[in-house]
Amino acid sequence: MTFILRYDPPAPEYRKVMDGETKKIARAATLAVTEAAALIKAEGRSSVASLSGKLANSVFAKVFPGRGDSLTPAAMVGMKVKYASVFEEGATVSGKPLLWIPLSSAPAGRGGARMGPGQFVKNVGVLYTIKRPGKPPLLAAVVRSPSATSAPSLAALKRGRNPGGRGKIRLVPLYVGVPTVTDPKKYNLTEIIQKYADDLPKLYERNWDSLKNG
Repeated sequence: MTFILRYDPPAPEYRKVMDGETKKIARAATLAVTEAAALIKAEGRSSVASLSGKLANSVFAKVFPGRGDSLTPAAMVGMKVKYASVFEEGATVSGKPLLWIPLSSAPAGRGGARMGPGQFVKNVGVLYTIKRPGKPPLLAAVVRSPSATSAPSLAALKRGRNPGGRGKIRLVPLYVGVPTVTDPKKYNLTEIIQKYADDLPKLYERNWDSLKNG
């Protein structure tokens, strides 16, 4: 008994239908990944915005391929800032031997952030150490000011003692020294990414239905 197995290439109409379905599948898959990436980027930036505009703008999402559709699309998402993991996971930073934390009286530098001691000495003036037994030490600047309560302006700090100026000379604490600082976890980008990764089947199904019925 003999059997002959033969494969007949599908008719052109069948091949055309299958090609059309394949294109729809690739389109639905690419749309799903693109949508998930956009949602991750938007929610990620929103969750970080209150912490830092620069940090929020560093959240990125890039879809591959860059052009056209694919049966296996992918997306790269994350943050471009190198220290982002500190706020994602939390961290304890130790000083050598101390970390100098700006007080509310410390002047702001470029970008609105308060100057660090090194930046202050370089751009404004001299700092003096105030030792306090049993309490963290302070770094202070000498300033002449008519007010003993309000924080001095940057201009007043630059003038320093300002011989001949108005007001009394006083020592204004600008920084406090501590051995360590613990930054708590402030956002969870990984959780946001996982949420939309889990939603990919739903996003695909919605896009497939739209293409099928369109």
